[in-house]
Amino acid sequence: MRRLKQWALPAVTVLAVLGAVLLPRQISALRDRSTLGAVHTEELSQEDLSVPELPLPEKLELLGRAIRYPDLEIFSAMQPLPAPQNPDAGPVSEVFSQSVALLADWGILPGDIEPDTLEFQGGSRVVHVRSDGYQSVSLLYLQGIRLADGEQDNFWLVVDEESGLPVWIDCTLRSLETDLTSEELGTRFLEGLGLETQQHGPALWEIHDAGGLMYSAQAGAGYGRICVEPIGFAGELFGKEPGVSATKST
Repeated sequence: MRRLKQWALPAVTVLAVLGAVLLPRQISALRDRSTLGAVHTEELSQEDLSVPELPLPEKLELLGRAIRYPDLEIFSAMQPLPAPQNPDAGPVSEVFSQSVALLADWGILPGDIEPDTLEFQGGSRVVHVRSDGYQSVSLLYLQGIRLADGEQDNFWLVVDEESGLPVWIDCTLRSLETDLTSEELGTRFLEGLGLETQQHGPALWEIHDAGGLMYSAQAGAGYGRICVEPIGFAGELFGKEPGVSATKST
């Protein structure tokens, strides 16, 4: 009898707690079953399932943070693209040719480049995702060449997969002569992307709405090299907050 008394109160307490936790859930389930009589479903439209595309400046900020702080703020996953001899490489090869054509349209390359002189060499798809999963960007890292007049031009391009815009270039031009200055190169490139910028020097720009991301440009740095790339953030480079006043690159 004494043992029964010792265990009775704890047992009653446990049952009371379980009842408080489980019974409302069971009562709720019974009520729903009697009220609805069936599982309630609702069709989702394509708009409900689609994920809105990020503005380009926010994509560039993700790219910049992935470069500066790998595995800290941004997680990245890489997937090799089909090799040039693979029949599945056709669409990627077309993206490469279109990106080079855009550079010509922007006045960075001569406008008489024939698509059949371009040869896709390979690349990879890289997805950069913010650690909270709120933002992501898919980029194509592409390599290709152009053979002309016994010379070889080398192209290294990073292309935003959604828009098809080249957002980072590092090319060596031996057959395509260019007399652009670094400032002209960067200005034409950023204008082509339609970005608003604040210029901090002859070849240095802060991208508006990109968390203070800075871009630089180099032209004619040996062997016809042209390069426009993200290099860091204004807070690190200048010890200041990202600029709030900006003008469209001109």
